[in-house]
Amino acid sequence: MEQLEWKGIAEERFRPYKQWVTPSGYLCGTYAAAVFLAYYQDYIDETIIPKAFRRKKQRDLTVVTEMLRVLIQPLGLPTIAWQVSHGLTRFFDQFQLPYRGRATVVGGWHRACKRIDEGKPVIIGILKPLGSTYGNHWVVAYAYAETASGERYFKVHDNWGNYKKVIPASWVNGTVTLP
Repeated sequence: MEQLEWKGIAEERFRPYKQWVTPSGYLCGTYAAAVFLAYYQDYIDETIIPKAFRRKKQRDLTVVTEMLRVLIQPLGLPTIAWQVSHGLTRFFDQFQLPYRGRATVVGGWHRACKRIDEGKPVIIGILKPLGSTYGNHWVVAYAYAETASGERYFKVHDNWGNYKKVIPASWVNGTVTLP
């Protein structure tokens, strides 16, 4: 692979979340949402998670992940973009926060690049039928690159312990963002 020129958020900002690993089963939607919210709290809006659950730069994510699991994946089953975004919206509604989750199932590359260019991470769904070696999975994208030949890539926090994983954009099925 040729040397990639990355556009987006510095990978070092995601290093603190490296230890936030999906413990078992299909909870990657919950853990991707938790990393996404933690980044927002640490760098964009400190009030996006109430202080009773997490303070800015706090390393323990237990309370946040448990609450999100109930709202996003109450049965622990795999999710689609709508479920992750709706779970985030329920989280925001519960605390009367001025946010709404937004899901898309087409235009993943353009949607993600637009948000990343704004300095915001994006939750992206990747699918095994599209080539994902992870299988069906949720990750948080924070940088992107395109080769001279048109190959596109994202740099992601994969919630399996790799905060700087490079994946092909062709794996992307859907996105979850905040408008």
